[in-house]
Amino acid sequence: MSRVKHIQISGKEILSIDYSGCKAEEMIEAFNQAREEVLRVNGNCLILTNLANAFITPIFLRYAEQEMPKVKHLIKKNAFINMSFPQRMILKGFTLFIGKKDFVAFNTYEEAIHYLVTDDNTIE
Repeated sequence: MSRVKHIQISGKEILSIDYSGCKAEEMIEAFNQAREEVLRVNGNCLILTNLANAFITPIFLRYAEQEMPKVKHLIKKNAFINMSFPQRMILKGFTLFIGKKDFVAFNTYEEAIHYLVTDDNTIE
C-alpha cells in the first residue's frame, strides 16, 4: 500500500502523505516517496500530511531536517492533520529550523483542504 498519492480537489492536485500508524522506518520510506513526487512535479506542490497515531522519532526528525532543504522550495503549502499537541510543537520548531511558514497544522481535514485549495495564504 502506497502512503503517497495524488488527489484532485477543486481543480487542484494535492499530494497526500499518510504517516498514520507508522514507525520511524516507515515514515522515512513514505518521506522518500513524497520527496520523489515533489521533485517530479517540480514546483508549487500542495501537500496534505496525516500524522494520526504516528510517533515522530528523533531519527525521523533528523532525517527530515537533512532532506527537506532539497525540496522545500518546491512546496507551496503543506497542511498537517491529526496531530497531537507534542507533534504540533515539533512542527513549530521544524518550520523555524527550515524557514518555511506555510507548514500549518489543522484540526480537521476540511480546514486543511480549504487552506490548500484557497489561493490566498491567509489562515482563518
